[in-house]
Amino acid sequence: MFCSPTSQPRILFMEDNLRDIGGHYLELASLLADGSRELGYRPTLVTHHSFSQRNPQLRADNRLKDLALDPQFHVRRMENWSLGVDGPALVQRNPSGKFVGGTPALRLLETIREIACRPSRRPKSMLKNWSSAFVESVLRFSPVDGDRIVINTGGDFQILALARALDQINQIGDGRSLTIHVVFHFAIYDSVVTDRARAFGRQVNAAVQQMTPHQIHLHATTDSLTNQLAEVGINASAIPYPTRRRDAVMEKSPTREPIKILLAGMPRAEKGRDEIQGILQAIELPHLRSGRCTWSMQLPRKRWQRMIPPTMHELVDGPAGQSSSVLEVLRGNLTSEDYHAWLDTADVGLFLYDADRYVARCSGVLLEMMIRGVPVIVPDRCWLAEQVRAAEKSGPIGWIYRSTTEIPGILDRLPGQLNDMIQNCRRHAETVASVHSGRNTLLEMGVENRYVDMMRDAG
Repeated sequence: MFCSPTSQPRILFMEDNLRDIGGHYLELASLLADGSRELGYRPTLVTHHSFSQRNPQLRADNRLKDLALDPQFHVRRMENWSLGVDGPALVQRNPSGKFVGGTPALRLLETIREIACRPSRRPKSMLKNWSSAFVESVLRFSPVDGDRIVINTGGDFQILALARALDQINQIGDGRSLTIHVVFHFAIYDSVVTDRARAFGRQVNAAVQQMTPHQIHLHATTDSLTNQLAEVGINASAIPYPTRRRDAVMEKSPTREPIKILLAGMPRAEKGRDEIQGILQAIELPHLRSGRCTWSMQLPRKRWQRMIPPTMHELVDGPAGQSSSVLEVLRGNLTSEDYHAWLDTADVGLFLYDADRYVARCSGVLLEMMIRGVPVIVPDRCWLAEQVRAAEKSGPIGWIYRSTTEIPGILDRLPGQLNDMIQNCRRHAETVASVHSGRNTLLEMGVENRYVDMMRDAG
């Protein structure tokens, strides 16, 4: 099954969710791929099978330059059957999808949910399809000693599918041990450990124990998530989430009015989608129409009207179909270049995230603001607030609110505080750039620096 060793080690990144160039899945994959090259690896990226079909111009994206692609997965959103907070599962399963434990009532409810799904989205079908894609990709990759495999977005249901896939590989392979890293991103529970969270832990540990003789390394992108995993019996290491460096932004001149407030990323429920209209109503007259601030955000091409107060609809599309300077709305997905150029224009990054959903979950967008030296406004009692507080020893880099009703008051204080805060943010950005690089993320995962080894051998 496996080939003989080659001169340069390789690394296989797997992301079943990657269908479009917009969003964080490709950004994360490309940052890890860049980091792997710096460590002496040749990266390959396994994506959803529709990635190339949905993005015919994807090779124009600089993030994909010299990155081998394998559009393989026919299933995605495995968290739909997770026992964590991002999934509705009620009962622990084994790698074939059969129930493990659970009361008769819970198993009945879960069975009804299965029947209500279309066949391709039922647990057994999803596990089978994911594991088949994994096996096919690994066989094509043909790993040898020194090669590594990384599952970029992991969870308890992916772990089940991985156990099923490795069992198939064991049956057709040569007994060689694979080294596989799995990255967890999503919270296991909100504030207290639940029965579902404990089942999450049992499900993951039972599956990992079946993965012999392979070396499985579990990681989490925040300390809080690492602690949650530990609470349910899972041993994982905390690693930094990578972000892209933007050196040119560090020289931006201090901001004068109007101050540009930017909400980055496509709004979703957990990212405060339902809060946008109320905040815009509260700041329309005193901050926006007065000329003190401008507001910029990204919205879907359709059904954006419900997120904007009716009194401001006329600001979205002017006579030429362009957003006004007061309210800037970018609709649809952006290319990487356009997205990062847009972030470069921010004076303040505003985050309306649900604190409960982000109590242990990191935000790549927050890091993108911090690495630019941009002050931020974030909710309390979550990972975002922890990052702002952690930086305060060298000076404040943002504002923390407990309720969105506090945001207009924060905007009132911006003119007198912003310039000094920008200087603090620029100093802290160097720390963010060092810690949150793709290279450092992989090193923290335990991926070896093969570049040093190759230089030593060459010498």
